[in-house]
Amino acid sequence: MIPRIQQADFTQKVTENKLLFIQGPRRVGKRTLIEVGFKALGIDFQFLNCSEKKTREKIEAFGLDGQQNYIVLYEAQYLSTLNELLESVLMGEVNATVVVSCSYIPKVQPELLEAMRLAGLEINVFAPSFYESAQHFGLPEEERLLEERLVYGNYPEVLADLSMAEVTLREIMQEAIFTKLSSAERINKGDKLIRMLQVLAFSVGDAVSYNEVAERCGLDNETVERYVQLLEDAFLLYRLPSYYNGHRYELKKSNVIYFADNGIRNVLINNFNATFMRNDMNELWRNYVISERMKWIRMQQLPHETFFWKTHTQQQMDFLEVTPNGIRAYKTDWEKRKKVKLPKSFSDLYPTIKSSVLNRSTYWNFITQKK
Repeated sequence: MIPRIQQADFTQKVTENKLLFIQGPRRVGKRTLIEVGFKALGIDFQFLNCSEKKTREKIEAFGLDGQQNYIVLYEAQYLSTLNELLESVLMGEVNATVVVSCSYIPKVQPELLEAMRLAGLEINVFAPSFYESAQHFGLPEEERLLEERLVYGNYPEVLADLSMAEVTLREIMQEAIFTKLSSAERINKGDKLIRMLQVLAFSVGDAVSYNEVAERCGLDNETVERYVQLLEDAFLLYRLPSYYNGHRYELKKSNVIYFADNGIRNVLINNFNATFMRNDMNELWRNYVISERMKWIRMQQLPHETFFWKTHTQQQMDFLEVTPNGIRAYKTDWEKRKKVKLPKSFSDLYPTIKSSVLNRSTYWNFITQKK
């Protein structure tokens, strides 16, 4: 088992606060993190699985009974009364410490989520990051395994048994798509959603038009936009809007969509070929480094905004990160010996923005940079 960097954070915060909010995609280790943390502290807790109808109905009818000093609400996004429960815990009306775990951004007041974030009560858990894997396996070994990560991704079950990776990834995808996402949201057109995701999987790194995607998979553009938002809220997709300052030829309202894990992207296009047999290495590489950076930003709760930049003349910067210390721009390329030419139009328009190339020699610092 790969130790998680949030483990110490959980162990400290769960004994100092009455509420802790943990979120991230399914099957990335949220439950393990909770159980390991409580075991290390020698604390017993009441585990309530809110995906179970009887448990959910009891909580919604009677609230939290407080039989234990520590209560875990697992898959709490299914609770229709979650907003009220969170408020009652924060108001001191529940005589217990409550750990809320969600695999979908819950339908509660945005102000409440922001208040928990600002109070340091939020912990984000994703598939093990490059940093965590390098700490566990050692940097030389993680570098050796890089091409496997590009193909199979980083889900804990995949890392534990690569021989079953394809089966595991298909299960994860099916579970994500055909499971009710929250108390209010579900996907009713699973076959068309898979088609939509396949279109997006073949378009990784490219600006996408919801209208064009809709035409190719038999949906309307409003449904495509809604599905993208649902899967973003389920932590399975990352969406980068276009960076636009009113300059001529800049794309204004486009988005680039990345998968939170390369393995999910590859299972959708049914391609687990080794890297030497592939013609999509730049797409794999771009999805990997950008999803790893997005993961790190959210794990560290950095106040950064992320974009891509492109013109109608096909000039592109793959990733822009707006930080309190300025803006950084990046172009990705798998071939580390290849000299990559950065778009002159970008440097002309934004001469103060530092631009870099992300290849196999330069990505370490990018993925784990904290400022």
